[in-house]
Amino acid sequence: GMPPSVPPHHRDFRPPMHDYPMAGPHGPPMHHRPPMHHPPHPHYMPRPYMPRPHHPPFEKMENKKDKFPNYLHHVQPEDDPLATRTLFAGNLEINISDEELRRIFGRYGIVEDIDIKRPPPGTGNAFAFVRYQTLDMAHRAKVELSGQYIGKFQCKIGYGKATPTTRVWVGGLGPWTSVAQLEREFDRFGAIKKIEYAKGEPHAYILYDSIDAAQAAVKEMRGFPLGGPDRRLRIDFADVGPGGPFRPKPFIPPAGEEGRSTEGYEGYEGTWDEGYGYSGGYRGRGGHRGRGRGMYRGVYHG
Repeated sequence: GMPPSVPPHHRDFRPPMHDYPMAGPHGPPMHHRPPMHHPPHPHYMPRPYMPRPHHPPFEKMENKKDKFPNYLHHVQPEDDPLATRTLFAGNLEINISDEELRRIFGRYGIVEDIDIKRPPPGTGNAFAFVRYQTLDMAHRAKVELSGQYIGKFQCKIGYGKATPTTRVWVGGLGPWTSVAQLEREFDRFGAIKKIEYAKGEPHAYILYDSIDAAQAAVKEMRGFPLGGPDRRLRIDFADVGPGGPFRPKPFIPPAGEEGRSTEGYEGYEGTWDEGYGYSGGYRGRGGHRGRGRGMYRGVYHG
């Protein structure tokens, strides 16, 4: 019969902690992980859950979904160097509309841009790049849509390539996070111009002086246990917007949808006004006038 399937998001498994900055001359930290293969095998599970070795995990099931077994496993963004807020969607119908893709991908987050590439008729299917506001939204869409049919074809979903910028999005934050803590952990990569973070929010933006510093931060801080072993960072590049800080509009998943990927969208205070206003203590594109409660103690200028 089939090996017992293991949920791709087994909650209790997390890779062993690393000391940051990187583990020193003593070699790889801890001892309960097999020697690292690059990249780590997507089906790796801790030993008690491992199907018998002569049965490659999930092998029999892979044929079920034709060429696209990706829907079976999704590496968490904390552990995935390829994870970005831009998705690649392949194997699309040649005449699929921008509106249709926006409708489908818009279920999982705020879509900032869709770029559909249509090869000449008869030379292949269309594909598209879909850019979300945040990595969390993109990951949720990837998990939900991989292997699903969009129109007549089963779509293939992967991550697009990130364009490095000097501004970094940091997710996986919460009431345990402070600006001082972010500054302490992130300024080792280079000079920070600004940290945008309001206490209690699930993410922050960090603006560096140089692309090199931002790239180093994105590479080294992915998965960093800032709030403890079960609160590891997700990280990605962000647009460097004109006119000062940008307050992201919180994404509220449609009613009745479940799934752990919606975690992290809660905990927003205040409401969104157009024109970059934020009626929780932030006003306008320019200064950072808090409303007395210190809500925007959050903005740090270097």
